[in-house]
Amino acid sequence: MKLTRGENVFVTTNYIVLTLLTLIIILPFWYVISVSITPYSIFSEKNGLVLFPSSVSFQYYDYLLQKGSLIYAAYGNTVRNTVVGVVLALFLTATVAYALSEKKLPGRKIIIFYFVFTMLFKGGLIPTYITVKELGLLNTNYVLILIMAFSAFNMIIMKSFFESLPESLRESAAIDGASEIRVLMNIVLPISMPVIASVGLLYMVVYWNDFFNALLYVTDWNKAPVQLVLRSIIVSSSLPPELLETAGTTPPPTIGIQMAAIVIVALPMLIVYPFVQKFFDQGMMVGSVKG
Repeated sequence: MKLTRGENVFVTTNYIVLTLLTLIIILPFWYVISVSITPYSIFSEKNGLVLFPSSVSFQYYDYLLQKGSLIYAAYGNTVRNTVVGVVLALFLTATVAYALSEKKLPGRKIIIFYFVFTMLFKGGLIPTYITVKELGLLNTNYVLILIMAFSAFNMIIMKSFFESLPESLRESAAIDGASEIRVLMNIVLPISMPVIASVGLLYMVVYWNDFFNALLYVTDWNKAPVQLVLRSIIVSSSLPPELLETAGTTPPPTIGIQMAAIVIVALPMLIVYPFVQKFFDQGMMVGSVKG
């Protein structure tokens, strides 16, 4: 079908705007990668404007990965927090969402209102800190897992998805004598992979990128996540003292280490996202529109 003049202008404008937005998103990260593999001498000659390095050097990555043992410890902490946290968060979210998707549940509206209320009004930073302290979770491996183990927003998305499933599935399973737990584990969850992948990705990003909770509740660098180490490198414009002590050599220029650290921290999410993108789109659309 031939487009009218107005439609051609509209399509062309869309392409131009989307191209500009794509460049705005891609160019900063491309610059980070370029600086991280550019020798500092070339970086200085070009006054920091390096998009296509004429020479490649991995000295910054070598320093961080081979000389900086703190990076490995922080990476291990982040991977542990992310894996355990996502599994725990999905378990809590799925069980609560499944229970609230049952319209015959006594007090269902009041309970839903309670969760929605927490999305609008928080307890505050000081009460949360006092609670964590009184529970004995300060500076432990558990605080960064438990503090983010449930999201009312993600629960609402999953609940809406469960409500969109045919009611006949539960009814037929109940007639056959299946318990609610068995219905959830053997019937509902296997056909709910899109929303599980979507919510799981949301939790994964939150756990992986978290540094603020670590800044508040963790003082031991051996328990710090990689994001806290990255923050120390970028904000302080220097390496943490622990990293300097374990390195044993004079560190390369800070700007290169900062850029290399950003790439190292962001790379896992960039690798994982393409594999779950199709589930993410489908799950978010169904979970947010229906119900």
